[in-house]
Amino acid sequence: MIKCAYINILETSNVSLSAGTEDASYPLYRLYDRNIGKVFKPASAETIEIKIDQGDTALLSADRLLIPSGHNLEGMTLDIMYSDDDVTYTPAVPQWTGASGVIDKSWSPVTKRYWKFIITNPASIPEITELFLTQTYEWERNPSRPAGPFDSVFNVENDMTAGGQDRFLVHGDPKRQRVYHVLLAGEAQKNNILDLYDRWRGYAPFFLYDHEGNWIFGKLRSPLNLKEEAYQRYSFDFDFQEVLP
Repeated sequence: MIKCAYINILETSNVSLSAGTEDASYPLYRLYDRNIGKVFKPASAETIEIKIDQGDTALLSADRLLIPSGHNLEGMTLDIMYSDDDVTYTPAVPQWTGASGVIDKSWSPVTKRYWKFIITNPASIPEITELFLTQTYEWERNPSRPAGPFDSVFNVENDMTAGGQDRFLVHGDPKRQRVYHVLLAGEAQKNNILDLYDRWRGYAPFFLYDHEGNWIFGKLRSPLNLKEEAYQRYSFDFDFQEVLP
């Protein structure tokens, strides 16, 4: 089942610290700037409560928390909670200990005004690249396999000397790519994939859960090429590549 997480509730909410102090050199907004190359850090190693207030209208539902690789939360005590009144908070999932790599926690969808992400008594100063509080979109119709290449793209510059000798300059890690071609999608999938595309806007990277079960933070490399093949039956291309810090 291919999934996407492309809406981050933090971007349309008031985000603050209800416990802990922000380090001005690593500000809180870096949790929702879609740039995994820059981190949020509090001023000290103390309990941190990141509060998300959606306001009293147009509340968005959430069923998942995603934190991309690049954090240092391994071994730290973590919680994600919600509330109607900012007084009584209910855990969305049981308290857990952070691990390396992508952090992925999911629950049944709930629509609440207040949310908190809590780091309790960390031994070192936490560093977080992005905090994605989102509702998962599961594709209504899935391609069985990628339609195009899904080998990694090497980030290497290759120059040749006048004498014909190759020189290689490695600029960074390889980037994963996934190209899916969907045939005969229905009206609901057409509307959902257009919503994703409109929110992507050419500059807002998002998460893809690929056919191999990996969450990848990345971007679209080309338009969807959406076509109506028959009445309320559509095809589109999903050309996705990983974004790295």
